[in-house]
Amino acid sequence: MASSLTVDLCLFDMDGTIVSTTVAAESVWRDLCKDHGVDPEELFEHSHGSRSSEILARFFPQLDNTDNKLTFQLEQQMGANYLDTVSLIPGAKDLLLSLDRNPTTGEKLRGRKWAVVTSATSYLAFRWFKTILKDVGKPDVFVTGMDVTRGKPDPEGYAKARDELSAVWHCDSPQCVVFEDAPVGIKAGKAMGAYTIGITSTYDKAALFDAGADFVVPDLTQVTVTGNSNEGKITIAIGNALSKN
Repeated sequence: MASSLTVDLCLFDMDGTIVSTTVAAESVWRDLCKDHGVDPEELFEHSHGSRSSEILARFFPQLDNTDNKLTFQLEQQMGANYLDTVSLIPGAKDLLLSLDRNPTTGEKLRGRKWAVVTSATSYLAFRWFKTILKDVGKPDVFVTGMDVTRGKPDPEGYAKARDELSAVWHCDSPQCVVFEDAPVGIKAGKAMGAYTIGITSTYDKAALFDAGADFVVPDLTQVTVTGNSNEGKITIAIGNALSKN
C-alpha cells in the first residue's frame, strides 16, 4: 500500500540521492589514502554525506587545504577521471521534472518548489546539471558545501534552502520533505523539522531508519507526484516503502 505526504517544498541531497557517484568518490579517496597510509574503509565510515574539507581535516591534517584548494583538486579528479562511473539514481530525473508541473493539468509551474542541498562544492555539483542532468537544468536554489559554515548533520544547509524557497513562494513555516542517502543527511533533515525519505543507494535501510528516516525506498522510482500547483501544496505518493523489520 502506498503512503502519501503533503508538503510545501522538496529538498534533495545530490550525491547518492539524485546522482550515483559512490564509485567515483571512493576511487579518488582510495588514491589519496594509498598515498598517505590511511585506511580507506575507516574513512568511508565518515565520508558519505560529509564535506570533503571536513574529511581532509580529520584524516589528512598534514595536508594543506587552504582556501579549499585540495578539496577542489579532488572533486576535479572525480569529475574528469571517473565520469564514466557516474549515473542517475533510478527515477531521479522523472521525479525532478514532474515537480515542475501540475500532474492533473500538465501546466508548468511558475517556478520550482524544490532545491538541492549538497556537501559537494559548486564545481562538482553544478557539473552534473551540465551533463547527465542537463535536461532537468540547475535549480535556482542550490546550496553547496561552500555556502554553509557547518556541514551535515547540522541543518544549516537545509534551513538555508528552505528559507530561500519560502521567500520565492511566500509560505510561512513551510513543511518540507528531505530526500537523502546518508544518515548524516537524514539527521540534518530531522533537525530542521522535515519529513525524511531515505534512499538505500549507499547505506542499508537499518542505518537510515536508525538516523530517523520516516520512509526508506530503494530508489526514486517509488516516489510519485500526485498533486502540485502554483497555489497549492505538493502531494507525493510513496510506493513499496521498505519496512523497519
